[in-house]
Amino acid sequence: MKLLFEVSGVVHAPIEDVRERMFTDAGVSGSHRLVDRDQGVIAYWGNWWYRGEDSLHPHPEGALLVHRVYNIAKQGNWAPYLANKLFIGYRAQLEETMRQRVKQLEG
Repeated sequence: MKLLFEVSGVVHAPIEDVRERMFTDAGVSGSHRLVDRDQGVIAYWGNWWYRGEDSLHPHPEGALLVHRVYNIAKQGNWAPYLANKLFIGYRAQLEETMRQRVKQLEG
């Protein structure tokens, strides 16, 4: 498993409130999803290379939300770069999505 991207944002709200909002529609763990409310982690994977992981951590200003994207391809681990056009613009997309999620979690 290789970390490809990591973005984070501070949610200016009590971590307990953020955890409740984050897990409202998270569902339960399954064959392509890990939901660990105690640890504040939601992970999901699919296709042949992708694993996304959201984690929640204490922060002096509220809660720190971290999103990581991993390459989990067992073979041909170079292929996701080609399949995703070398990930051009991907980080910017992740950062914008993080800004939107922070606003949503702030209530």
